[in-house]
Amino acid sequence: MIEHAFLIPLLPLAASFLILFGGPERKDSPLPYAGIAAIGLSLWISLRILFDAWSGALPLPYEADWSWFSFAAELRGRPFIFDMRAGVLIEGATAVMLAVVCLVSLLVQVYSLGYMHGDAKFKRYYAYLSFFTASMLGLVVSNNLLVTFACWELVGVSSYLLIGFWFEKTAPPYAAKKAFITTKLGDLGFFLALLTIFAYGGTFNIVRLRDAVAMGYLPELVLTLIGLGLLAGAMGKSAQWPLFIWLPDAMEGPTPVSALIHAATMVAAGIYLVARCYFIFAASQVAMDAVAWTGLITAFLAGTMALVPYDIKRVLAFSTVSQLGFMMCALGVGGYAAGLFHLTTHAFFKALLFLGAGSVIHAVHTNDMRQMGGLSKRMPVTFMTMTVGSLALAGIPPLAGFFSKDQILEKVFERSPFMFAVLALTACLTAFYTFRMVFLTFRGEERDTERFRHAEESGGVMTVPLVILAVLSVCSGWALEHAHAFARLVGSGPGLLPGAAGEAAHHIDPMVMATGVTGAAFLAIGLAYRLYCTPDLSAALAWKERLSLPFKVLEDRYGFDAFFLGLVDAADRLAGLCRWVDAEVVDRIFVDGWGLLCRIAAELSNLFDALFVDQAVDGCGYISRDVVGANLRWFSLRGRVQEYLLYLAVGVSLFSILR
Repeated sequence: MIEHAFLIPLLPLAASFLILFGGPERKDSPLPYAGIAAIGLSLWISLRILFDAWSGALPLPYEADWSWFSFAAELRGRPFIFDMRAGVLIEGATAVMLAVVCLVSLLVQVYSLGYMHGDAKFKRYYAYLSFFTASMLGLVVSNNLLVTFACWELVGVSSYLLIGFWFEKTAPPYAAKKAFITTKLGDLGFFLALLTIFAYGGTFNIVRLRDAVAMGYLPELVLTLIGLGLLAGAMGKSAQWPLFIWLPDAMEGPTPVSALIHAATMVAAGIYLVARCYFIFAASQVAMDAVAWTGLITAFLAGTMALVPYDIKRVLAFSTVSQLGFMMCALGVGGYAAGLFHLTTHAFFKALLFLGAGSVIHAVHTNDMRQMGGLSKRMPVTFMTMTVGSLALAGIPPLAGFFSKDQILEKVFERSPFMFAVLALTACLTAFYTFRMVFLTFRGEERDTERFRHAEESGGVMTVPLVILAVLSVCSGWALEHAHAFARLVGSGPGLLPGAAGEAAHHIDPMVMATGVTGAAFLAIGLAYRLYCTPDLSAALAWKERLSLPFKVLEDRYGFDAFFLGLVDAADRLAGLCRWVDAEVVDRIFVDGWGLLCRIAAELSNLFDALFVDQAVDGCGYISRDVVGANLRWFSLRGRVQEYLLYLAVGVSLFSILR
């Protein structure tokens, strides 16, 4: 089955074009089912590959490539033909990611049949969704970093189309542009890293590049620069500090899109890129430290910002950023398997939470949790499944998030107790804000009677994906952790050199750590219950009044949006200044002034020509014609041959004498 791995991204790509160009736009178009069928077939191939790899029947890594294009070049004075090849590279992490992306995408597409039913652009939505999935799958399987970068950019284009899907409104186009431009800042670093890789490594092939690094062909400084460039790209796509400003606003797209972006595709791309090129980071301690600290800062800042929003989707958006910080920090401290483990489990319960939020929004037609409350009575399936997802996100045993989060904390403690303390605090904040969301939405009394009265449980096409994801949120952690199955499948990091990540400097009893962190999480849940499971939210509002300054800072997102918008404003002002300099100085003084000087010089030249040159020419003509010519004409008009002979004789005589 693995020989058909190249079909995994091609099937949804073909489906996207079929849906887009296959017929007119209709609310009841059957073409979206082609997208569901395509991703279903891709999921089947992915699961077969994963099962074979898990059982040991399929030796990994597996690579197959084909000639893409070739060009003539010269190396050390010798001409040669460079053959650029593109193909697939299946490793343990690749097999897992393929299955996760395909599964979440399939559930999102099925869910969207209910959520997007009746939308005027129903067919176009599914075309974009299939194209988005195909781009991510191409990024996952590619063995060539240049192809990876191309798919990386296609993911960005797809997200732009989906975030701004309802472009007739005001907010979605702004959010789409913000996401696109912000991620391009990081992509610049990725592109520079690619140029450096080709300049020093002479190849974009991941396996060959890994061998070159292992044999020491690339200097450590070069590897550091490459690693930092790749990290910049990951910071943009995976919304790491300070480029996380686009992700909360990306909630303006349809909620199923948010589930796909935040669970298994776009934001996972940056984490996967670092994992895919882990051999580069492991060879540079500076790059590894940069990854770890970036993840740590991101996890804490986003975790605190998730404490204050009342928009249910924005709470989940900040939560996603924070959890991505956990994964990035794990990779930075050498926890390759731990980071990917959390990436896998997080995909299930975060997709569940976003789709559950979509079910709520679909029922009450608002994102504001202050207008909800008591919905557990009206939407029991959504309530139960979202509670399961929230417990998993909070890291409560025995759900999936407990196993993956604890692996990260244990690995981080080995490297730095300070980092562990920050992440443990962030884990407690996660439990608090997650159940703040649950209590505001589902518990207590209804705060908007009209919305509560019209709220109904979503149909089966939306609740069945919720139940499936809830089951995975319960079982996947234990199943992947059992007998260290996940760690054995993905390994400790492709190309990781012995001792590259350093030796563990600190140790902690995993049971003590798990008990302490879980106990703190329960206390955080109890505090959330005390503050937000009340009809009038008086306790929460009282604390908000007492802590008005910190709340204001968090609501303003630590000023990051203002800072970047200030940069944009400064850039606009600089552009205006440059325009003024160009128009008033360069054009008016230098260009127009030089033209004026040239015109004055031309007028003076014309005057000199008219007064002197032309008069001299006319004077010469007058003398030749009216003086000399007239006298000569007097002689020539006499008609006396004897005189002519006399003149001739005199001339010959003078010539003879002068000679």
